[in-house]
Amino acid sequence: MRTKSVDGVLRVDVMTLEPRPALYMAYDGLGGLSQRPLLRDLVEELQRQGPEGFVKLLESLRKHRSAQLHVYFSDYVSYGIGGGDATAEFFFGTFLLLHAPPKPAQGSTPATPEELLLIRPQGTTERLLLDPSAS
Repeated sequence: MRTKSVDGVLRVDVMTLEPRPALYMAYDGLGGLSQRPLLRDLVEELQRQGPEGFVKLLESLRKHRSAQLHVYFSDYVSYGIGGGDATAEFFFGTFLLLHAPPKPAQGSTPATPEELLLIRPQGTTERLLLDPSAS
């Protein structure tokens, strides 16, 4: 059985912003997908599509504080002896995307910048600091 290695993101779609943001992201393979920086890939692809889409998503995240990221991947499907191979899309997982607002410095506590967090099922968290000019 063959597994297609991930080269990058195929597509990112913002499915809805209300009542809670939901995003769809598809990769072009399965091999190495669990080690991919999903949050970075998501933000880079949204910014590549145009700044207005990322700004709308960020506004919605600031309002609702969380979103769901549905990740899919394409992999080979065999059609049996003599049938050849083709690719099909499969579900990889749903991840929680959180928004952490900036916090000003208070006394001896330093200020914290605005950031996005992606919670993975294994208990690991991806963090991405947001550029203040991203608003």
